[in-house]
Amino acid sequence: MIRLLIILIIFVAGYGSLFYFFNNTGNLSLVLGMWQLSIPIVQFLFVFITFIILLILFSYAFTKLFIYPRAAYMRYKLSNEQKGLSHLRDTLVAITEGNTDQATKSQKQFKKYLGKDPLNKILQTQIKQSKELKIVNVEKGSD
Repeated sequence: MIRLLIILIIFVAGYGSLFYFFNNTGNLSLVLGMWQLSIPIVQFLFVFITFIILLILFSYAFTKLFIYPRAAYMRYKLSNEQKGLSHLRDTLVAITEGNTDQATKSQKQFKKYLGKDPLNKILQTQIKQSKELKIVNVEKGSD
């Protein structure tokens, strides 16, 4: 919104100044070696101001098309990481409590959000060992 306001101010000030130069006409001469270009100041200012406005509009469009979508993707990715870490904590707590069913559910959710994380294999191993210990303890308890 601020860029739009700046564009409008430049537009109004630039084209308003053209009316001043209409009354005080003069020529602008550009000399490059043997080449000489002589154009009215009003025409030069018109082209210059239009170029500046187009440059600002293209920078605004570039920002909207390329930078904002990347920022949105990074927020999405960070959100998934936070959800995955939350499920990691739930899995570790469930393993510690010996609740293998809840640990398996939380581990699957962890895998959903952070699938290729190396902790996934460790969690699977811990859940498996916890189930085996639970079976051994149940068998010993029945003797």
